[in-house]
Formats: sequence, structure tokens, C-alpha cells
Amino acid sequence: MSFFTLLITFILLNVICDLNYFVRTLFCVLTGRIYQCNNTLKDVTTIYGMCTFQNCDVTFKNIRIAKLVRELDFARYHFYDRTGIYQRSQKFRIKSLQGCTLIITSEPVPMFQTYKINTKLVYWDDRSLFLEHEVVTLRDGKVRHLLVSRQHAIGPNGNSIAILLKDLVGSESKPSCPDYITHWLHSMELSSLRLRNAHHMQN
Repeated sequence: MSFFTLLITFILLNVICDLNYFVRTLFCVLTGRIYQCNNTLKDVTTIYGMCTFQNCDVTFKNIRIAKLVRELDFARYHFYDRTGIYQRSQKFRIKSLQGCTLIITSEPVPMFQTYKINTKLVYWDDRSLFLEHEVVTLRDGKVRHLLVSRQHAIGPNGNSIAILLKDLVGSESKPSCPDYITHWLHSMELSSLRLRNAHHMQN
């Protein structure tokens, strides 16, 4: 196979399949399995990244928020694999669906700066996991972004979260819901109510 054919194949894979996404996912999961110990649900897991031309904004100065949210995928995959959540989801055919994301920005991550994402499970209810992600630049130790992702568990029955976390280390004591998440959920309920009322008025 010629170099030109290999190059075209690589470009097509990147365009059609987003090859970088799958490579990054494999890298985060496999390096965790090879070099890191298993974690409990109460532990903080960490992955690393760098702001490059692939994920910077139009000014070429800072990381794009959309790309930062995408980075949370890798942080979640790593957390799920290290804590055993992934293994149980495969066993009981439970799928994870991104529900919503809360983003708080102190300072954006500058271009060419390396950073780490610290991930922690801060709360769960009957339907969802709430993961908190701190984005910290390595050069100065600043927390640049705080993000919370709500992950819905979808399985063959209505008690997917209970089944997903059962017998995992750390699941024996459920954390109380942080105040900021309580207010966040309440604000979403109000927004949903407003949309429903607007829909009824139109009909």
C-alpha cells in the first residue's frame, strides 16, 4: 500500500469517524488500566490535556468551551473504568446518556497550556450520576473551570442507578446533594415549566 493511499485513508477516517476521539478514549482507558490502581466512588480521578490548535477558540488564545465539554467524555470514561462503573454497565446492559452540563468559568485555559481534569462523583439520585470536574492548569495550579455533568442511566429496568452502583466500594454511603446542585436542578425545573406554559399558550 502506497504512502498516498495510507494518507487518504487516514484523512477519511478522521473526517468520517473522528479517529482522534477513539484514540484519545483508548489512551485514557488503557493507561489507567496499566499504570493506575482501581478507585472507589469517593476517589478523585485525573486525566491530562493540552490546549492546541484543535481545541482553541477563533482568537487562538484560549480553549473553546465546546471542546472542554468534549474533554469531559474522556474524564468520565476514565472515571467509570477506574471505579468499576463501566464493568457493571456492560454486565447489566446499562447505557449512559449525557443529560446536562453546568459550566462555571474563572479564567479560560490559555493556548499551549497543559491542564488536568479532576473528576469526582459528588451525588447520585434514582436516575442520574452527578460528576464534578475541575480543570486546573499545571503551570500555576489555578482552577480555570468547574463543570458538573449529569449522566442518566438507562437500562432494562427503572432502578438502573441502584444496580449500577451496587457493591462498588463507596456506594454504601450516599453523599448529600450539594446546595449548588439543588439550586441548579430547581432552576432547570423552572425553565422547563416556563417552556411548557409557553407551549400550552400557543396551542
